[in-house]
Amino acid sequence: MQKAAFMAFLSDNRVPVFSIDDAVKILHKPRSYVWLFLHRCMKKGSIGRVERGRYYVSARSNEYEIASSIVQPSYISMVSALSYYGLTTQIPRIVYVVSTKRHRPIRNVQGLDIVFRKIKKPMMFGYSKKSGGNVFMADPEKAIVDIFYFNDVNDLDEDALKRPSRIDIDKLLMYARKSGKKSVIMEVAKLLSDNGHAAQAKRLIMDHSNQ
Repeated sequence: MQKAAFMAFLSDNRVPVFSIDDAVKILHKPRSYVWLFLHRCMKKGSIGRVERGRYYVSARSNEYEIASSIVQPSYISMVSALSYYGLTTQIPRIVYVVSTKRHRPIRNVQGLDIVFRKIKKPMMFGYSKKSGGNVFMADPEKAIVDIFYFNDVNDLDEDALKRPSRIDIDKLLMYARKSGKKSVIMEVAKLLSDNGHAAQAKRLIMDHSNQ
């Protein structure tokens, strides 16, 4: 299989990240041949390296697809998800991935770092696969809850919670309650109160106190 056929196979099968073992199976060649083949593809810029033994297709993979494909289950969250939805004034240089598994940070993938946050299984909710790609993305409400869960404060658009079409207040309340973490509930309540939702903030605190 020539380079063009190999790249077409990856594109047709929507493979954003692949391992050297995957390439061995696709090419039906010895590992030594595949390693040299991939090295040549990297030199020509057709593929990039995520980490040792794992690669991405340079022309069609974006940072969210790459980050979503490294460990499973996982999803993009926190300020990275807020940037995706246009709910932060920051231009993040880190893609945050939330997973039940640990993984070391990966540096300089398409100019960005990928950082993994380990979460408990009950907190793996509030995300979905986005159409037209291989990206699992947190809902904006879950991204906010995750920010407070990991105590990693980031910049929200000042008007984000004043626009019902952008943030679902009821969903934010539900996700905060579902976290079961007092610090998350208190921070979400403060965020709500500061943005004109004092009644909902009070109810959230009272509901938690009555549990």
